[in-house]
Amino acid sequence: MKNKGNKQKTKKKGSDNVFGCDLTEHLQDSAQDVPQVLQKCAEFIERYGIVDGIYRLSGVTSNIQRLRQEFCSEVCPDLTKEVYLQDIHCVGSLCKLYFRELPIPLLTYELYSKFTVSMFRPMCRM
Repeated sequence: MKNKGNKQKTKKKGSDNVFGCDLTEHLQDSAQDVPQVLQKCAEFIERYGIVDGIYRLSGVTSNIQRLRQEFCSEVCPDLTKEVYLQDIHCVGSLCKLYFRELPIPLLTYELYSKFTVSMFRPMCRM
């Protein structure tokens, strides 16, 4: 069985791909606080995504892949295109894809044991 802690997918220097690259490196290289893909998707979802299951239901795969390709190009995609407005779930699916492809999860492997221990601690009551 493979140990996920050894998973090494890093962004190649000069690559435009924002998916599958180390989050820390990407933010340093781009001089941003939040990756553009997450910023734009969050803004879109806040404005148009007040629907049931925005993150639970999947978007159409071809729309997700098209949107991913647009974010990987130099130009920020127009999320108000009819194809994305008709398939709002593809934007939520793209966010999930972004997090899934991070080589080092947002909740890091180093902190995993602390997360599991905290699950079994009694909650403080006020």
